[in-house]
Amino acid sequence: MKFLEVENLTISFNNKVVVNKVSFNVAAGERLGVIGESGSGKTLIALAIIGLLPEAATVTGSVRLAGEDLLALNDQQMSAYRGNQVAMLFQEPLTALNPIMRVGKQIAQPLRNHNNFSIEAGIARAVELCTAVGMPDPEHIVRAYPHQLSGGQRQRIGLAIAIACGPKLLIVDEPTTALDVTVQKEVLQTINDLVRQQGSSLIFISHDLPVVSTMAEDIAVLRNGELVEHANFSALFNNPQHEYSKKLVDLARASEKDFSYFTKGSTS
Repeated sequence: MKFLEVENLTISFNNKVVVNKVSFNVAAGERLGVIGESGSGKTLIALAIIGLLPEAATVTGSVRLAGEDLLALNDQQMSAYRGNQVAMLFQEPLTALNPIMRVGKQIAQPLRNHNNFSIEAGIARAVELCTAVGMPDPEHIVRAYPHQLSGGQRQRIGLAIAIACGPKLLIVDEPTTALDVTVQKEVLQTINDLVRQQGSSLIFISHDLPVVSTMAEDIAVLRNGELVEHANFSALFNNPQHEYSKKLVDLARASEKDFSYFTKGSTS
């Protein structure tokens, strides 16, 4: 069953097309990896889905979530979906988090907005969510400000906010770019575990094929705003069809990273 249907999504700025007629589907509980170099349009597609594109963007096509065309909704209508039915974990949590609000209140915010939690109930749930995302001493963490946390901790806080309302679709955008390899693997495993537990659909965005291999069964390859290949991971890795896909696979094979370190026991 198709849960998310993206059809002919085109995004432009000042008549310059940056995403060109991209189409893909994500079934309920399915995981899609979106891979491509910087500037390929990966994040813009995610922002279109969640309704956070800049006002200067011109968008055509459709983005249907459980049959509802999200592009046809105004911001007030979209806010009922954002953080509730669909949520996003951003690349740089320090810029996504409010620097002058304790993280516990930030985790509680979507619960208060969508589930009518009191502030006390929201903070209590925030403690539980900090535990769920692997944060030590969650009672202390919820009283911290973002700048008092490490990069890995901030990313876990972002994840706690994203999963707070149990969204049916979670979009994760380059979540481990600034993290060392050990913390990177821990964060990826936490995301994997929580998506599996909640039964959510997942769109995982990255420029890193070994990392994507841990998170998704199907891979969409973007280049210059166009979808150049869409295949399951095994087919893409063993028999890429597009020249750019072949380049990505060759780079992954030649990487200093131990590919098996990322691919062991990924999504199964």
